[in-house]
Amino acid sequence: MSSGFSPDSSQLPPGFPLSDLAHQICRLEERAPKEEAGDELYHDLLMADDRTDIGGASSNGGTFMASPPASSRTLDPAWAHAKVDPSSRNGIICLHCGKKIGGGGITRFKHHLAGIPGQVESCKKVPNDLKRQIKKQIDDKGRTGESRHETRTGQSSLLEESSDAIFSTEGGSPSQFRLSRKRRTGYSSLEAIRGSEPSSGGLMASEDMVQHGMDGAGAPHDLLHDARIAMARWWYDADVPFSAAKSPFYQPMLQAIAAAGLGFKGPSYHDLREPLLKHIVEDIREYLHDLKREWSIHGCSIIADGQKGHGEGSIINFLVYCPRGTMFLKSVDTSTEKTDLLGIFDQVIREIGPENIVQFITDIDARYKATVKILEERYRTFVWSPCAARCIDLMLENFADPRYFPMINETLGKARKITKFIYNHAWVLSLMRKEFTNGRDLCRPAISRFATHFLTLQCIVKFETELRQMVTSNKWLKSTYAKGGIGKDVAAIILKDVDFWAQCKHVVKVTEPLLRVLRLVDSNDKPSMGYLYEAMEKAKESIRKRMMHKACLYGPYVRVIDARMEKQLHSPLHAAGCFFNPGIYFSPSFTMQSYAFRGLIKTIASLVHDDEVQDKIFLQLEEYKKSTGDFGLPIAIRQREKLNPVAWWDNFGNGTLELQRLAVRVLSQCCSATGCERNWDVFEYLHSKNLSRLERSRISDVVFVRYNLKLRERNLRKLKDAIDPISVEHIDVLEEWVSEEPSLLCRDDLNWESVDAPFAEPTSDNEELVAIDGDEEAPMAALSWSAADDAYFPQPDQDPYLYVT
Repeated sequence: MSSGFSPDSSQLPPGFPLSDLAHQICRLEERAPKEEAGDELYHDLLMADDRTDIGGASSNGGTFMASPPASSRTLDPAWAHAKVDPSSRNGIICLHCGKKIGGGGITRFKHHLAGIPGQVESCKKVPNDLKRQIKKQIDDKGRTGESRHETRTGQSSLLEESSDAIFSTEGGSPSQFRLSRKRRTGYSSLEAIRGSEPSSGGLMASEDMVQHGMDGAGAPHDLLHDARIAMARWWYDADVPFSAAKSPFYQPMLQAIAAAGLGFKGPSYHDLREPLLKHIVEDIREYLHDLKREWSIHGCSIIADGQKGHGEGSIINFLVYCPRGTMFLKSVDTSTEKTDLLGIFDQVIREIGPENIVQFITDIDARYKATVKILEERYRTFVWSPCAARCIDLMLENFADPRYFPMINETLGKARKITKFIYNHAWVLSLMRKEFTNGRDLCRPAISRFATHFLTLQCIVKFETELRQMVTSNKWLKSTYAKGGIGKDVAAIILKDVDFWAQCKHVVKVTEPLLRVLRLVDSNDKPSMGYLYEAMEKAKESIRKRMMHKACLYGPYVRVIDARMEKQLHSPLHAAGCFFNPGIYFSPSFTMQSYAFRGLIKTIASLVHDDEVQDKIFLQLEEYKKSTGDFGLPIAIRQREKLNPVAWWDNFGNGTLELQRLAVRVLSQCCSATGCERNWDVFEYLHSKNLSRLERSRISDVVFVRYNLKLRERNLRKLKDAIDPISVEHIDVLEEWVSEEPSLLCRDDLNWESVDAPFAEPTSDNEELVAIDGDEEAPMAALSWSAADDAYFPQPDQDPYLYVT
């Protein structure tokens, strides 16, 4: 026996032809009726329902079974969790526990789900949130005195509550008269069908969602599509940045909403501005309280990140770093001429506690350095340090300067011509990604502008073969680009310009070691203080080796690095970190022990103001240098290069407590401010003169929450996001590589809709950095200086020791 409408006319209710009901159902699906037409359909269905024997009388009398067909099951949300028992006349099977319920219709089944005793055994496998939802629905109906017949007077839940009384007979298929494929798993009140606001009480997960899990992986395509369209409509209306979809809180938010039920109402305007903001601020403060407990053990670094805004007003963001993570402290407007920079810095130091601070990191701005030096002498507990990432980026900037390295500037110009042509033409970009680079991109955003230049050049070198294959492929040759002047110029650079590829490889050989150091100081995996000095020395040695140890080739580059290190990057703390790193200090290849020790002496004098403690440290240093005591244990020697330096001192420095404490505090620090926010618009708005005092306080809390959430996730999240070079989120560092240039545009192909998103990502950091260590050197004709003699004597206007200040 199956439920549904039978084609046998003898089983139809008297006076109600089956064709009329089918026609009315189709009208409900095909169009949204006007108010009068909707009332007519509504009345017709009620009249049909009134002719039904709800008790389930025999079909011989021309009545219908109470077991509902598939079309009616969509009208009550509880049917999402049940199915009709084909072996029973009025039976229902629970999709959660599999129990068969012999009669009573959907109301009895709801009691089963809600766990209400008296009529039926409770379901033991129903989720708690669904159980609460069903019970609330039953309680609400009891309080308002609603019944099945009362809802037929025009309430929004009429179709839902009458679903178990929609007619069916023997012999018919349950799928014979469904409203539509869309309505099969949807739940709509009559108001929803008409297009008005749906009832909040009738929203629950569909049967497919129950069967396939709350993640919706097995949900019908039309439901998923409708959900995405609804989200996209809100997204565009609220002007939410596309990058918000990459937020680590995005998917958890959706899952929380699903768990709360589809009747969940989002927070109001007031909720977001007041109670919820206050709650999140308290959560962040509690998290930051855990970070602060680390300061007294491992010390911390203050980071002053300054930037001039669009209105030329200066803003400084203060952050605090410790091994557990970085926290945003506050943002200060320093645009007025009377700004007391010394007072601002001093207030930050006292807020954190001078005894907890190991270093104060700023840009190489002379005002910042001079101010910190005054406070360094005042407190004698910390030292000033420059931002290492900024100094390395300045080295790369010198390499790209046409005044000193015209060959590199020329090479970057040709490379930009290739990328701008590809990334401004949808067909060409799609061809490259799909058929030649396996979804990889030529442009890779890095932490700074000039790092992006050379990382992108590395990607072009990496895909040299693929680019050659693309401009010689049949698809390219048959396209209009191969015949146009712009396409011919780009193809000529790729195929015929031998000097271009030789120069690219030469530049990559020189810059790749510095990019690796930049990656080290920007890493979240471990504090870089114990590695920076040695990493810079290895970078210089690598450049010498790649340039065949010819001074005429490596001299210009190494001299730039030396000038920047000596005048800007050098800090005694970096040398002390090298000394305290046992894997480096005791390495046979390390020859700068005396230099590192001199930096250590300066560090002790700056960080330890107690003379008695200084004396103890100098006595304990001999044990470390001579590897006696615990430092000389075989396991301590074996673990020098295996353990993190901080962990090594924690394990083997217990016999020299004063030295151990100093070593741990030094090694636990960072070397750069690259974790800082690059989008300054929100800070400019925070310091706007047009805000009231209360509104500024609220915006300050929003900035505090947003910045610290991003910093916390930066510490926790190691996975890379897919990066689209043509997206607005990365245009700040990729502007020179993908921005529109009229002379490189073909107006026939500027449609973004035909461009697929990039899908491939490097599997490791090293895969991004292309090391070209071949023995063959670049042709001498490609270089911009004479290589006849193996010597380098820069002219005064070319000497970095003169133009680097």
